[in-house]
Amino acid sequence: MAVLGVLSPFLGGWYFGAVLEGIARAAADAGAAVVAVQTLDAGTDQLELTEPPHPPYPLAWDHVAGFVVIVNAASAKYLHEIQATGRPVVVVSHEFPELDCPTVFPDNRVGVRAAVEHLIRHGHRRIAFAGFMGALDQLERYETYRRTLREHGIEPDPELVYEAADNQEAGGAGAARGMLAAGLPSTAVVAGTDLNAMGILRVLAGAGCRLPEDQAVVGFDDLSDASFTEPRLTTVRQPLFQVGATAAEVLLAAIDGTGGPPARHEVATELVVRESCGCPGSVGEASLRAEGQSQYRERTRLQRSLSSQYDISLDLLRSHEEDPRQLGWLRRTSARAGCLGLWTAGGDASLEIAGHFPPAASLPPVTASGFPPAGILDAARAEPGSLTFVVPVRVGNRDWGLLATVDRVDLQAATGREPINQWAALLTVALDYQAVLQTLREQEEQLRASALHDHLTGLPNRTHFLQLLAAAIERGPDVAVLFVDLNGFKQINDSYGHAVGDQILVEVAGRLRAELGGHGTAGRFGGDEFLVLLDALDDDHTPETTARRLLSALNRPHRPDGRQLVVSASIGVARAHRTPFADADALVREADTAMYRAKSRRTGIEAGSGTPQR
Repeated sequence: MAVLGVLSPFLGGWYFGAVLEGIARAAADAGAAVVAVQTLDAGTDQLELTEPPHPPYPLAWDHVAGFVVIVNAASAKYLHEIQATGRPVVVVSHEFPELDCPTVFPDNRVGVRAAVEHLIRHGHRRIAFAGFMGALDQLERYETYRRTLREHGIEPDPELVYEAADNQEAGGAGAARGMLAAGLPSTAVVAGTDLNAMGILRVLAGAGCRLPEDQAVVGFDDLSDASFTEPRLTTVRQPLFQVGATAAEVLLAAIDGTGGPPARHEVATELVVRESCGCPGSVGEASLRAEGQSQYRERTRLQRSLSSQYDISLDLLRSHEEDPRQLGWLRRTSARAGCLGLWTAGGDASLEIAGHFPPAASLPPVTASGFPPAGILDAARAEPGSLTFVVPVRVGNRDWGLLATVDRVDLQAATGREPINQWAALLTVALDYQAVLQTLREQEEQLRASALHDHLTGLPNRTHFLQLLAAAIERGPDVAVLFVDLNGFKQINDSYGHAVGDQILVEVAGRLRAELGGHGTAGRFGGDEFLVLLDALDDDHTPETTARRLLSALNRPHRPDGRQLVVSASIGVARAHRTPFADADALVREADTAMYRAKSRRTGIEAGSGTPQR
């Protein structure tokens, strides 16, 4: 079964969702599957793409036989790299001059010509245009507007052109404020999109204009909201479903070699007349009932969506309780299946499959071109009408990996606010939160270790050693302490400097560890003094035999920086069960006293008063 790829800035909403649904339907009719890849970051705000993104990896290339690219979802360089592998590319509603590939457009000329001619038949001669000139389809609509005026003997007036900042309602509102600032010199306006038109209607009505008497307004897109504006919006309907279906059919023909040379394919548009152009209203009882049912369904959908997103948000915000990587939170969604791939540390564009929904056996890492795993595609094939969606788990400079789900297209959510987009954004934040917690735990552990260990030798410091000793005494009286002091160490520091002295201290700590093995714990008491805790005493590991082994090891020459230096040691021994009222401090004092006797007598080893020599 062929797999069609789709590259799209977003994966839902009235525009991208409708095109995707058309692609999915045509693919299903041909027995093909669809993998739709979002090329913008998760949680991206709605924006107009002036510069197409350049995906850093060949996403899903191992599965896909060719790609449909919706508007400028990826850079020409990336698309050329796809073509270089022999995979065909079809572009929807955008042209890349440097790319030789088929394109599919709604027929902007037919719809806009019908709109302008309709306004002329109403008697309008001062017809304005308001739209976002940074989009190719808007430029086509603008040029058709100009051409149609000229065909009817009306010279286009550049003073009646109002550029919108974007394709959204805010862009239309800005254009309307420009119209008012100019004294509203037009009697009618053609807007580049319905959202632009709705912004114009809102601002003009708010300024006290009578609509459509003072200004007739025509939009483009036929959004569902167009029939609920006041007055209801006359608009051009572009069949986005058919645009997507045509793109899929063109791609399938290119894949099997029957498509012929690259060409531009156009899908017819039509004018939908309502009251905003000046035509009388024609809302019958059946139409009102249908609109009421539509509003009820939308309200119900919004309630379900808000409830679901609330539950999912709470799940992901509780990432310290349940690992979000396991994708258990997907059980609250409409997704049939899903998996999470996290970039591995090797920097080779491979992904560790960190989670699978429903839970499944662990999978080996895959490359970006092999993501999502084949099992996800199989789950999509098993559910008619479902697609495989792939969204970056990336917000700003935090790029964790890729989330794939098997689900249906959401046509209702605002672009950039589709559920999967929100899930991926929340997941990114949850993973960031986990990473911060892990860092804090590591720092806490480091601080704890720093507070309990000597920074130079890494041995337990005096405080920690006394804690270990007290715990050992609590477990039983068969405990001994060795107090180790280095003889002549001050002269080493004075003669060769503290750097050499520090090297010797580090080596002394290493010799203590090596000789003790698992039969004791060494600590640094301070300066050139060390302590040894012995709490696993037996005939082969008595305090005295251990002290003799340590003394022999410590008396071996040291060779810091190539020098040969001899530093001898003195060791005092104290046993807990032979020291009256022994506690940790008392036992250390007893061993310290014994050490000073050994130093003064130059015997090397001395036992405390309660510890007879053997």
